[in-house]
Amino acid sequence: MSRPLTPKPDAHPQGPKSARRGRVHDRILDAYGRVTAGAPADRALQQVFKKARDLGSRERAEVGDVLFGLLRTQRRIDDRLERAARAEKRRIDTLDAPMLNRVRVLAYLAEQEVALDVLEATDAPAFKRLPNVLQRIATGRIPRSKKKGLEALAIELCFPTWMARRLVDAFGEERTRAIGGGLDGRAPITLRVANRFDRDEIAGRIRSEHELGPIPTRLSPQGLILPRAVDLPSWAMFREGAVELQDEGSQLVALACGLSPDERVLDACAGAGGKTIALTDALGRSGRVVAMDPEPSKLDELKKRVARTDLDPGLEVRTGDLTELPDDLQGAFDAVLVDAPCTGSGTLRRHPDLRWRLKDADIEAEAGRQRRLLTGALAAVKPGGRLIYATCSVFAEENEAISAYLLAQEPRLTPLPLAALWGERLSHQLAATHEVRIGPGPDRDGPDGFFIAAFRRRS
Repeated sequence: MSRPLTPKPDAHPQGPKSARRGRVHDRILDAYGRVTAGAPADRALQQVFKKARDLGSRERAEVGDVLFGLLRTQRRIDDRLERAARAEKRRIDTLDAPMLNRVRVLAYLAEQEVALDVLEATDAPAFKRLPNVLQRIATGRIPRSKKKGLEALAIELCFPTWMARRLVDAFGEERTRAIGGGLDGRAPITLRVANRFDRDEIAGRIRSEHELGPIPTRLSPQGLILPRAVDLPSWAMFREGAVELQDEGSQLVALACGLSPDERVLDACAGAGGKTIALTDALGRSGRVVAMDPEPSKLDELKKRVARTDLDPGLEVRTGDLTELPDDLQGAFDAVLVDAPCTGSGTLRRHPDLRWRLKDADIEAEAGRQRRLLTGALAAVKPGGRLIYATCSVFAEENEAISAYLLAQEPRLTPLPLAALWGERLSHQLAATHEVRIGPGPDRDGPDGFFIAAFRRRS
């Protein structure tokens, strides 16, 4: 028996008024339609919110919650719709794309225990197309699935089948289940505390100034996890550069560079600069960081972020690509970080639409680009210096396979134990050699899925 909605984590929030419910539902459909047409989910939300000035903050949160929840569970929703429809001698594949989207949203809400009369009032035309199907989903009267093996696993984990196959082939079914569990649900809100501040003192300020109880990250010595999302730009400690929003795994990538005073470091794929700021913070005012990226718009964002902090204003920012390394950067760096462009599959908690936008062929394309970038990066490392390779991918083809390729193709490189860069304690916790996987899971508050490998250039 379906029951009235009660708030719970990752559930559809209560919508007490029919006008408000219709307004929110229309925006959900708008955003979901944009995503199924190929737009990234965060951009789709920005576009919807830009023109939906009638939505309050609670309503915007509701739109985002439903959109991201549906994207995380879409494979399972589709499977349950198909089984329930078969039991009613109906077919889902006859629906056109807009109507299928509307039915999917109602099916997702039914799983979140929204009462049937509320579903009907929310979108009567879609509800009336398949009322008995939606009732089966709401009451759990769905025939047992006949799918087995890899297909059943992919549905359980809400992965495309090709993704489940690659993970099972690389790691086996048990580890694939662990990865799937780690990428389910919401990502934690994680802060990095700047080096010049004490983490415990910042945690105390957060408790007193914002009535929140942050908890320390398990692996990063600089991280704090907040219990909920906040308006961080309004915080005084953010404006003074005491904290940055940064996933724990990303913090560990910066720590893996093992920086010492007076060193020169190249952040070769800097992007919007989260790791650049962490590297500059680690060096203080004695070292130098060069941040490089081929996209000027990302570097503009980096400059804005650095301007807000109290870091060395001499940070050098360059537009460029490792495949065409300028002469003055050849052999110039003690450490080169290649946080490489990748599938981003380790961030599916934050970007659940990637499950459906990624294609099997994308992995080989990214791996080819990663090999080319590392060849260029090696030219920037001085003799005796170190090269750090990182991705936020869970696929072995972008991680261990790239590390092995680099060692096989480059006699100038030797493996560099991560214990020499970030210490024995962390290496022991993560069972790290010269390379390591970080997350996803098993802790829901743990880091996204990252891979790190470290190399030394022979003198």
